[in-house]
Amino acid sequence: MDNQLSVMIVDDEKPMLEWLSILLEQQGYSVMCFSDGRKAVTEGRKNMPDILVVDVKMPGISGLEVLSRLREISPELIGIVITAFSSVDSAVQAMRKGATDYLIKPFEVDQLLVAIEKALGEQKIRKENRELRKKIRSRFSIEGIIGKSKPIIDLLDEVRMVADKDSTILITGESGTGKELIARAIHSISPRAENPFLGVNCGSFSHSLLESELFGHLKGSFTGAHRDKEGLLVAAKGGTFFLDEVGELDRELQVKLLRALQEHQVLPVGGTKHIPFDARIIAATNANLKEMVSRDDFRPDLYYRLNVIPLHVPALRDRSSDIPILLDRFIKNYSEETGEATRVITREASEALMKYSWPGNVRELENVVERVCVMTSGSEITFADLPDFIKEPSVTDGGVFAEMNSEIESTVSKVGATPTLDVIEKAYTLYILEHRAEGQKRLAAKLLGINESTLYRRLERYAKDRENQ
Repeated sequence: MDNQLSVMIVDDEKPMLEWLSILLEQQGYSVMCFSDGRKAVTEGRKNMPDILVVDVKMPGISGLEVLSRLREISPELIGIVITAFSSVDSAVQAMRKGATDYLIKPFEVDQLLVAIEKALGEQKIRKENRELRKKIRSRFSIEGIIGKSKPIIDLLDEVRMVADKDSTILITGESGTGKELIARAIHSISPRAENPFLGVNCGSFSHSLLESELFGHLKGSFTGAHRDKEGLLVAAKGGTFFLDEVGELDRELQVKLLRALQEHQVLPVGGTKHIPFDARIIAATNANLKEMVSRDDFRPDLYYRLNVIPLHVPALRDRSSDIPILLDRFIKNYSEETGEATRVITREASEALMKYSWPGNVRELENVVERVCVMTSGSEITFADLPDFIKEPSVTDGGVFAEMNSEIESTVSKVGATPTLDVIEKAYTLYILEHRAEGQKRLAAKLLGINESTLYRRLERYAKDRENQ
């Protein structure tokens, strides 16, 4: 037993105080005893116990009031209520005041000891959960976004400006730039931070399944709907909802989503009654929604509904000065996860990585770091350890477009030095499929950081574009 744990006993019956004091001191606890509730509160403010054992009915202020006042100061305080006058109402009140257990006099010694051990166990779990949430929040907070370049500093300034608002945000940027990381950072410093952050990748589901995920469904509304299911928008409950790859929504679902966002309520699949939801909406896309609107592939009214506050995440090639900082973080992360010694990267290797165009952005950089750490056994990461596509002059000097097929090179050359996001996406997707995955679609999807269904939809779209040319 940890003898540092202190127990305060508050009971107007002196024999009970003496008995409990002896019992708990024998178990290794430091014990304070009070027969007056006001004195207990006064002392507790100066010397807060870990555990409070308190009688309900006492002259002056009640035991529940003592518990309530002390928990206002220290919410971590464990409260165990004892009473000779059992009632459902008093038990309910005790739990509402924060009691972890409710014992009826006369009780066995073991009952109190078990109640204390149980409360300590629950307290430990709560502390661990808080630490875990804190760790997760720090990873996805502004502090978790690495970079000192002007594009990143400007973006983080914008994040801070919009975090405490409830306006809808549209985050744009190429695949792998960290759009979800930005969305989570916004949530972590917003007034909604204590509530859920939920999200869905719109390219991961078929139309019908995505509608069910977003809005929920009623039992029997379709084959396999064996029970009612709450939609994710409703489940977000005061938090933030993240719509990733929103450009993948089909036209029918775009209409339904627009209506839901306008009315702040959803209609479950198979339902006739709308259900309100309270969630801030953050959408993200690597597609050019404005161009999709002009092609009639995306509804303009939904685009304007989502694009209230636009944020753009810069490509890694536009903030190459951040690469050394990112390298240090990813190498350190790998070492912590595997328990291996932290490697040092040579200047030559670091410079080569800074010169590479990184079409897959931060995600590609992280994957390369992991690959190099796995494949090398020394304490240093040298230029020789880097993948060939980074060391080859054709890729390093000309960027990823130098190895693309002639059709994509032609497409890029037509749009000049500033190709659109759609052109870059198409070029990079086909490049990865043909040159890195050697035609294996599953591997290509993994390297691209997208779902196979999203890859297949892209390829279908590219084929249609070719037919219409």
